[in-house]
Amino acid sequence: MSVHPNTSLSGRRFDEDDLLDAARAVFHAEGYAAAQIVDIARRAGTTKPTLYARLGNKEQIYLHVVRREAEVFRQWVADAYERGRRLPLADLSQVGMEPLFRFAAERAEGFNLLFRGERTGDRPATLRREVVNGVTEQLTSLIKRREEVFGPDLGSNADALAAACVGVALQVCEHTIDRGGDLAAAQHLAARFVENAFHNLDFDTLTP
Repeated sequence: MSVHPNTSLSGRRFDEDDLLDAARAVFHAEGYAAAQIVDIARRAGTTKPTLYARLGNKEQIYLHVVRREAEVFRQWVADAYERGRRLPLADLSQVGMEPLFRFAAERAEGFNLLFRGERTGDRPATLRREVVNGVTEQLTSLIKRREEVFGPDLGSNADALAAACVGVALQVCEHTIDRGGDLAAAQHLAARFVENAFHNLDFDTLTP
């Protein structure tokens, strides 16, 4: 009996997200090395041949999963930063932190695979760096837009400030997850830390 590649063994039709959700759950629970194609197929309610036909081998499936999580996160960042582009610093700090902590809360498996997952080859690690660098670039642009409205001018230090903000957010978020803490409270704490650090900067010595 043949099974249409878009149909499960039970006759339920599914799209690629169904397969990726199943793969994400298995990779998160088992780790990349221990995860098996048969486990992913079983969780998705489909067959190994269907998975191979739709998504490729295990490494390719893993990359599909991580890429999808990266795209979701990038879109959340873009949406949040668009909302925050003309906000004062107190509000901007909260908005700037929101995508990462929301991602960790609402897509915990995706967060762990994207930011904390096993490094299998160079491509996942490269993708992670691209995501962090992309967020840093977006935040740099947001800080520069804010300077146009509220000042002061940070000059070439805007990107360093953005990198510091992203680093703080990731460290606080991961620490909170490891300790089983409250992500909403951690987001507020990280935002206040960044806001206070910004206020305490000596712009006269920073600006070229």
